[in-house]
Amino acid sequence: MKNGVAAYQKNHQTNRFCVVGYQWQTGSMNVWVLWKEEEELLLWDGALDPDSRAKSLIGVRRDLKLGRDTVKTENDINGSTYLVTEQWWHAVADDCLKHGEKYVIGPFKAKAAKPTADQSANP
Repeated sequence: MKNGVAAYQKNHQTNRFCVVGYQWQTGSMNVWVLWKEEEELLLWDGALDPDSRAKSLIGVRRDLKLGRDTVKTENDINGSTYLVTEQWWHAVADDCLKHGEKYVIGPFKAKAAKPTADQSANP
């Protein structure tokens, strides 16, 4: 999560997250991460590999920002594949706050990005 905070340059503030997972009868699973300060729900795939896991919040499959990706009614979705209702967004966020795992990341100084091979060869 810290890498995601740094990538979005939000490391100067306290950031609160909540993680909630849903397993469906088909066996599939969805994990949503609520980023409280950004009013965003992130559909997180996670990763088994520790190196990939550290960066997995940066490239989430779907992010739903309250106000940008939400609408008042089902009719307002109007066939969109990325909009959700405000009611749905709040239901997932509230469920997370009630049943999910909560994390707080305080302000921190971001590490400088390591130069890539191309950047090292061409200063």
